Amino acid sequence: MAEGSSAGARAAAAGVWRSRTCAELEAAARFSRLAEQLAAAGAVAPVVAMARAAAEDERRHAALCAALARELGGAAFTPPAVAGAPEVAPRALGTRERLLYEVVAMSCVTETLSAALLGEMVERATDPRVRDTMQQILRDEVDHARLGWAHLAAERQRGCADVIGQHLPAMLAGTVHEEVFSSGAEHPEQGALSGLGALGRGERRRIFDETMRLVVLPGLRRFGIDTGRGEQWLAERLG
Repeated sequence: MAEGSSAGARAAAAGVWRSRTCAELEAAARFSRLAEQLAAAGAVAPVVAMARAAAEDERRHAALCAALARELGGAAFTPPAVAGAPEVAPRALGTRERLLYEVVAMSCVTETLSAALLGEMVERATDPRVRDTMQQILRDEVDHARLGWAHLAAERQRGCADVIGQHLPAMLAGTVHEEVFSSGAEHPEQGALSGLGALGRGERRRIFDETMRLVVLPGLRRFGIDTGRGEQWLAERLG
């Protein structure tokens, strides 16, 4: 592990990587479900294949995160079993529209943000093992984001109406933890934590803001999505 990082910083970073292990397993379950739903809905073959590959990627990511958590924390860690991933789309939408919502939320928004966060963390990494783990994950997250944009493009070509715009505030809110918006003090060893793959709240808030404003919302607009409500929500939450 990186020189200069205290036992406290390593323990805190280990907790972050344990949480990421769980998040990766949940993502694997979600992509697995989406792959089956996309196939059943007659989505274009490349998108279905990308969703199935993404599920495998996320399982591999979970193993990488668990191994890093064990190394940082020096204690045995067994990832929990994940039974499934519940849908997050509004129940009032039709089946096809709910699937589009799910894919956009997961890939266009969440995975695009994940790639942006990982890119920043790779730049700040002070430990070779941490950097290598994040680089491996980052390469896949970029492809996972492309999955969403590809499905959105195909659905818009098929004549699917804009079912995203009115629900953008809920979609964006579901992408980020509420604690990111709090004003509490950062961890006393935040500098060391950043080098171990755990960005501070302020940095995560900045990256969330920039990624939504400069990447996600413009991308949605290119496909005819009305992003007005999302822009308003972002302005109210971030000022």
